[in-house]
Amino acid sequence: MDIPGYYYDVEKRRYFKVENSKTAPTSAAWSSSSVKRRKLRDEDAETALQHLNLTKSRIRRARVLHEPLTGGFFAREHGAMEDDMQATCFVEGLRQKGCVSVGSPVMQVKRMFIGGYDYKTGMCTVHAVPNETMLLSTYLPRDKNGRLNQRLLTNYRLPGHCYMETLWIEQISDIQYHAPSNCMLVTSRQPFNSLWTFSPKIDDDDKDPLRPRWLLSSGPLRNLATRVEPRHNGYEAHCVAPAPASSSLACTVGTNRGIVQWDRSFMPSALLASPKRDCPGELFHDVFTVDFDPSHGEVMSFGGRPGALFTADTRVPFTTWSHLKLPSTITHLRRLSGGHQVLVAGLQNQLGVYDLRFVRSHRGTGGDGGRIDIDSDGDRSSNSRNRSRNPRHNDFKGRNRNSKGEKWASKGTGKGKGDLLDKSIAQPVIQFEHYRNTAHIDIGFAYNAATGIVAAAHDIPGTVALYSVRTGSRLRVLDFASEGRPNSNKWTSNSSRQSWLERPMLEGERMDLPIIQSLQFQTFPGDHTPTLFVGSDRRGGITAFSFGVDDLGDEA
Repeated sequence: MDIPGYYYDVEKRRYFKVENSKTAPTSAAWSSSSVKRRKLRDEDAETALQHLNLTKSRIRRARVLHEPLTGGFFAREHGAMEDDMQATCFVEGLRQKGCVSVGSPVMQVKRMFIGGYDYKTGMCTVHAVPNETMLLSTYLPRDKNGRLNQRLLTNYRLPGHCYMETLWIEQISDIQYHAPSNCMLVTSRQPFNSLWTFSPKIDDDDKDPLRPRWLLSSGPLRNLATRVEPRHNGYEAHCVAPAPASSSLACTVGTNRGIVQWDRSFMPSALLASPKRDCPGELFHDVFTVDFDPSHGEVMSFGGRPGALFTADTRVPFTTWSHLKLPSTITHLRRLSGGHQVLVAGLQNQLGVYDLRFVRSHRGTGGDGGRIDIDSDGDRSSNSRNRSRNPRHNDFKGRNRNSKGEKWASKGTGKGKGDLLDKSIAQPVIQFEHYRNTAHIDIGFAYNAATGIVAAAHDIPGTVALYSVRTGSRLRVLDFASEGRPNSNKWTSNSSRQSWLERPMLEGERMDLPIIQSLQFQTFPGDHTPTLFVGSDRRGGITAFSFGVDDLGDEA
């Protein structure tokens, strides 16, 4: 409050009577000249602030900066770039590039693997499962516009004019490729036949550019599950993750009893299993997804049902592995570059990025599982066989740790099995709010690290949404329900996409569309950007989406 003739000192918090400058002490704050000087300075500062605010309101962002490509170029040159700029540019430029039918028109492609290793011809190779017993392999040739066209296969010199190869494996659950050993890995949910391999033939002769390097004719189909002792072989395989070249393992298989590790010679090393009896606190019940760290070949993450996300280092005892409690069953996960973040998709519309440095993790398996030796080196002693009947009391070397069981069990959870339900649920650092999957485990999911794009199928039939892994925002929706073709080349606003996603599922245009179960990013040899392959449409084929234009005449 201003009192005429008085000066208020903020530091001393008291009023001083204004004194004439002739009688006041030198540099006194209450002298008339000092008070008058401060008043003029405050008025000038207030005037400058008003002018600054007025000028700020007149500044408008240039319209060109709102364009993803041109605006992103200028923004990057000036050092200001949005996190979604690269992802938005890529997604906006995706165009449908044809569809290839695989198997019967009434079948849906449930699993597939696209290989882009044929640099001689520039073709990709597809291994697809139109049903759960048939594995079909064929080539994906493209025309000058980058569209898929299988008629162009007649232009290539294929050994024996073999355009397609068929293998028969019961209940196929996953297909992957292990590059260091040149082995295709195929898992099955049929007990005692959980892992199959075959090696595609490679033609390194560069003299004939029309002869594919990657040949469809493969070596013998091997059932690796026969190398596991029968007493440990009664599990169903859900997924397989090939290990990086720097790892001592060849792959890790997720099963209904935990994970199975296979070494580089494709011999089973260990099974991390759950007890046979059901209990609400089991951590190793069903493992639906496994992924290795791209920078550390001995580190991997896996998860499934119940929602426990494990981080495992194969160089340390499994009892020291840490895990996070998640709100629902985990269906897919990908370890992101840097080694600290994991992209996790699950039921109940859960999709997010978890930073392992900023969430509460729990050590050990909490007495809910054990590691058992599954080497087939012959019979063991009767004592060893008796101990292996209870997997929680056996480690990799078969040592009895019954006396220490309670110790490491309490160390993992603090109170035992029931404590899992009381643990705090980890929260993601990035939440994908528009993701929709309530109760489907077999649903399409793909991630491309170069562009930061997440492609996730929704539980609305015939829909795929594209997200940015950096912000969790939804960038685009591919709709396969409109006249049998996705509206991939139409850009819609967030409001229209939201209303579209909220439409009833049982519409007439979606009655004959399945929920998409297979998605994959792969780069054609010679391309600089990846292609998104979607394993579903009304003809039971594989549709490709590439960055480019609709026709060659559209090029500027």
